[in-house]
Amino acid sequence: MTGGRDKIKIGIDAKWYFEGPPSGHVVVRNLVNNVLANPLGFDIYLILNSKDKQLARETFDKSVKLIFLPGLPNLLLNMLALPLAARRYKLDIVVYQNFGSFWPAKLFKVAYIHDVLFLDMPKYYTRGERFYFKKMTSLARAANMIITISNHEKRRIVDHQIAAEGDVKVVHHGVDENFKPLSDYPEAEVKEVEERYRLPAQYILYVGRVNVRKNISKLITAMPLIKSKIQMLIVGERGAETSVLQRQIAELDLNNRVIFTGHVPLADLYIIYARATVFCFPSFAEGFGLPPLEAMKCGVPVVVSNRTAMPEVCGDAAVYINPDEPVHIALKISELLGDRIYYAQKVAAGLKHVKQFTWQRAANLLLTLIAEAYAYRKHHS
Repeated sequence: MTGGRDKIKIGIDAKWYFEGPPSGHVVVRNLVNNVLANPLGFDIYLILNSKDKQLARETFDKSVKLIFLPGLPNLLLNMLALPLAARRYKLDIVVYQNFGSFWPAKLFKVAYIHDVLFLDMPKYYTRGERFYFKKMTSLARAANMIITISNHEKRRIVDHQIAAEGDVKVVHHGVDENFKPLSDYPEAEVKEVEERYRLPAQYILYVGRVNVRKNISKLITAMPLIKSKIQMLIVGERGAETSVLQRQIAELDLNNRVIFTGHVPLADLYIIYARATVFCFPSFAEGFGLPPLEAMKCGVPVVVSNRTAMPEVCGDAAVYINPDEPVHIALKISELLGDRIYYAQKVAAGLKHVKQFTWQRAANLLLTLIAEAYAYRKHHS
């Protein structure tokens, strides 16, 4: 990929490409791959951590332009080092992850804000997290444009007067093409994963972080109320909440029905999704909520909370629950398990619905929105 001088130079904050917050890592990796595949006339520069220099040179084609920043906390890098790099490489535009910068003045600054849930739901965040994230909102006010991940988050950003409505654009996430129904995987691979994790014949699946906001506790409380002795698999990095949940499981005598896998490699996760009987995501709050779409793409019916962005993301394809009510959670899961026709309808609805969420579409829309906003600014400056 070669860039001429007539092309607009855009730097993309890709520091989470190789590692970072789980959801941020997924988003950045997929957006970057698809932006590079179709740059829409931009001259693309990837901004990365210097510790990933060797890995980046092995991963990306030699024609991809790479900028490496020193090992500092993300906030400081974006406020100080990244603007200096933008000036050095004469970038026209920079897309920042969450934390932007006040300068350089001529630089067109795009803040890609994943969510600002902490503003309305501080109880789900530590004091340190709230202090850290607060910097995001002040820096975002200096951005020329904000990209966020759902209309629900856009409304939150506007309501908190972080930016005017016209300056906030929505780009929904896509779903990795490697998620697919069970029948699309080789039997030998499926069997290997089944044996590695001792997967039950049938299970309710949860995938995501293990913390209070995800509301796994209410799902566990619902387990004895489900009209089936189905088991449950909790897939996600173990956190402080894990020990609390394990005590709850013991108290409810569910040790033989609830399995924690911890973090699993992506190749295994595809099959764990596809092997599930039902996917349940009872989260209290999400800026987007990608796991339900991943489950839909695997042909698994989805039960999700009726809160925040999830109705926007899942549409009519999901079964909705009140996340505060374990009885309601159990009822909706039982209805799916007990009615083959209803179950098949939700599988079909999910497979159809998820087709609109692709990373190529997300990447193309991201670049198109930026190009339009940049052209408007140039024309009116």
